Amino acid sequence: MSDSIEFTKSSGNVFADLGLDQPEEIKAKVHLAHLITQIINHRHMTQKQAAIELGLTQPKVSNIMAGRIEGYSLEKLMMLMVKLDRDVEIVIKKKPKTREQAHLNVVYA
Repeated sequence: MSDSIEFTKSSGNVFADLGLDQPEEIKAKVHLAHLITQIINHRHMTQKQAAIELGLTQPKVSNIMAGRIEGYSLEKLMMLMVKLDRDVEIVIKKKPKTREQAHLNVVYA
């Protein structure tokens, strides 16, 4: 009897591995939501305080902080970062020849 375990190597994007539509966009949105959550927590803000600063309702802040990002565009999440006093830069560059596909990536400096 063989005890071998089957596994599939990750592509580096769990959303692609799950076969979801637009996995690069989802990954970027989740990363932005996570960064928004970190900033809110670092400032020791309540969700109500964050809602006022972001121009959202408290339930919408709760959703973002819980990773429920349905209905939020990348643009909206980037604008929330601006409201949290973060500069947002969009850099477009040619992908390396060593990589088969181009990537959408969020980098926080």
